[in-house]
Amino acid sequence: MSRFGSWKDRMRRKVRTRPGWERVFAPRALLGYFYALAAALWVLWVLLNSAVALDHKMNGTMRTQTLGPGDLTYESFMSYAEDEWATPPDDREGWYLSTDNDPHIFWQGEAFVVSVRLEVEQLLPPGSVALYYLTPGQTDYRESQKVYAWRDGDNAYVFDLGGITVTGLRIDPDSVGGVPTRLIGLELNPSRPWFCNLLPGGGQWLLLLFGPPLAAALAALVWQAVKND
Repeated sequence: MSRFGSWKDRMRRKVRTRPGWERVFAPRALLGYFYALAAALWVLWVLLNSAVALDHKMNGTMRTQTLGPGDLTYESFMSYAEDEWATPPDDREGWYLSTDNDPHIFWQGEAFVVSVRLEVEQLLPPGSVALYYLTPGQTDYRESQKVYAWRDGDNAYVFDLGGITVTGLRIDPDSVGGVPTRLIGLELNPSRPWFCNLLPGGGQWLLLLFGPPLAAALAALVWQAVKND
């Protein structure tokens, strides 16, 4: 008899002689185990990220930076201030018009970044607003390094990067073109309440909510296979 066969026989005898295993592998119990495991792993992940961020703060690579329109470069944007024939929406400075459906705002520099806050006023619906980032050694922006924004009030977008070292940022503020845009500023690592570090992002919420039921279902299938074999 093979080792695998003898192992299965031993497991089958244990299952049949210990009714308590039925309670251990009950669907509700499995769901509770895996949700508890997911919560513990999330807390561990938050603690590790907090320790890494604290280390970068101590050595000066992570700091809050506030950037104005003059600290950034632009592509596929027309500045109203530089075109005498164009009339801006009002007398305030900083108005731009996207000239195609893929305008870019660039920042070059190296920093450890947890989040980025874009403050901008747009007179037309912008479509999707996304951020791309470069890591050390890279020269081209990639789709795999793309972060979508969530709204923070009427005129601000926040991008959560999670804590990585970047050497450049590219923000695509609209995907439709022809959007009058007043850029107010860009903030790297904006200050926020400590408890925000405990809140998962969109993809993390999905993983925490639906990962445990999937894992519990798989464990239940394995249990049934061992029990009935």
